[in-house]
Amino acid sequence: MSGSDLTVDYDFLSDSEKKLSQLKKTFKDIENRRDDMREHWGSGKIADVMNDFVDNWDDYRTKLVESLDTVGQMVAGTKKAFEDLDTQLAKRDEKKQK
Repeated sequence: MSGSDLTVDYDFLSDSEKKLSQLKKTFKDIENRRDDMREHWGSGKIADVMNDFVDNWDDYRTKLVESLDTVGQMVAGTKKAFEDLDTQLAKRDEKKQK
């Protein structure tokens, strides 16, 4: 079949999946560094404000990590669906040629 209307860039999908996974890991690992920074905040009101900021950021970071995971799963599912379809179409074309 010539002149296909749809072209799937598997390398792009694989690269996107990998980068999303790396971003997820990076944002997830930020929590490990949070406690290391506390000693640099000083004391009193500044430390209290920074503590509130970090707690708030943790909530949003958790949502971000979940969203990155969801999008990564969507990309993986999309890639697999197109790979499966390509395989089915190739088998169909082989049968037609026989």
